[in-house]
Amino acid sequence: MIENLEELLSELKPNDISRFSLASAETLWLTLRNTYAKEFNGNTDITSDIFDKAWLLVAGQLKDTTVEQLETAAKDQIPDLDNFMDIFESAWRTALASSAQNAATGVWLAICGLAIEPLGAALDTVDITASTLDILISTQYSIQHGNEAFPTEEDIEGHPLYQGEMRRQRDAIYALKNGKTADFRSEFVTLLNLESLGLPEE
Repeated sequence: MIENLEELLSELKPNDISRFSLASAETLWLTLRNTYAKEFNGNTDITSDIFDKAWLLVAGQLKDTTVEQLETAAKDQIPDLDNFMDIFESAWRTALASSAQNAATGVWLAICGLAIEPLGAALDTVDITASTLDILISTQYSIQHGNEAFPTEEDIEGHPLYQGEMRRQRDAIYALKNGKTADFRSEFVTLLNLESLGLPEE
């Protein structure tokens, strides 16, 4: 999403790159957690526990759980959309449920990076966030302008939802570059502003 993202992340320590990935994945997850629970009957407590342990692991404070165990648990939480055909009832429902699946996938991608390659996982996590925002913003655009209308790249990247996430990512990188780790999670795991999409009332 951010220009020169790979270069900026490469300047961070491996554990800080993992912190960036976890914050990005948890931001997307928390934003769509309620949709995940509603559409897939998912147990959100499992993913909350995965994140708590992952943050402790990155801080060197977890001894009784391995990355492999967290990775398996995270992968098990990714729903198969083919098993939930009701989500295709409307454009918004499809977009939100698909986004919730992306959020669960993002959790798994971030966790994978703790054991394999943190930089690659960070880029993958940001990619899935960008794809999710694309889905949501494109759905809003088509509803407003007609099913045959599609937003340009400028429409998507200029949307308040997209711009807000880019700011969060930039600020997170800046904070990590300046040694901020103690309260990084509480400051940079935030909810995306889905209200800017003008979602219909449930």
